[in-house]
Amino acid sequence: MRALGEARYRPPVQVIELAPERIEELRAFLAKDPVQNLYALGALEEHGLAVGVDAPVGAFALLDEGRVIGAVVLGGRGGITMPCVFDPGAAAELGRYLVGQVRIRSVLGERSAVDALARAAGCGPARWSRPQRLFAASADDLGPFVCSGLRSAVPSDVPDLLQMTIASIKESTGEDPVAGGSAVLSRRVEARVAAGRTYVLSEGGRLIVKIDVGVRSRHGAELEGLFTVPNDRHKGHATNVLGQLSRMLLSSIKHVTMRVEEKDNAIAAVCRKVGLTAMRPQRLLVIG
Repeated sequence: MRALGEARYRPPVQVIELAPERIEELRAFLAKDPVQNLYALGALEEHGLAVGVDAPVGAFALLDEGRVIGAVVLGGRGGITMPCVFDPGAAAELGRYLVGQVRIRSVLGERSAVDALARAAGCGPARWSRPQRLFAASADDLGPFVCSGLRSAVPSDVPDLLQMTIASIKESTGEDPVAGGSAVLSRRVEARVAAGRTYVLSEGGRLIVKIDVGVRSRHGAELEGLFTVPNDRHKGHATNVLGQLSRMLLSSIKHVTMRVEEKDNAIAAVCRKVGLTAMRPQRLLVIG
């Protein structure tokens, strides 16, 4: 789907790796569709823009007479590849350019753009191809759901959070994320807690719900990892937690979003109940 007023894609004059001094130009392009591009905008806000194989966040752009008309934002030099385009043809053009430049390990974004980029880049067999739906809300969309017990996670929560994260990933993917050891996942959980990115609800001295702020920028925040322990489901806890955190965040930013697996009808129902609206189809593609 093209944004209103966006001209139909035509072959670009040039594809380049964007230099750090062009970050504001890239942000301005991404901000034309802030809901779809929240993850990329958040990555740029947190890490800036760099070039080279060690860049935490980099980007390649399609230029028409020097103007950005499409981009792909890279986290970890292809660890996560985010096509940010208004037309699948632009995604394919970027994908062809990335051949030999970037080792793509995952692709995240609007489904048609992900598919076009992956085909053009000649990505190998997908380990996962997970259809998703992007849900979004602004402050005026929210229902009356609140949760006074929601709090930021603290270091003493990490052992329980690690177990909840493992259970959530197993439930979602069918794979054991700590089959080769838990050190990497444990550090990720610890880092999110230290950064104030994880929120929890406890009852009777034990954690029953967790949710993470995946990325945040001046344009909004993308939430992820909403998980309720099995024995405490169907009691409205997840709805109240998502409603409360969304309300807190939307007091200072314009949008909250959340990606939901298409097969996860329960979480999709929670999003709709809170007031988030389903947007365009998405895909997470994990290669090899």
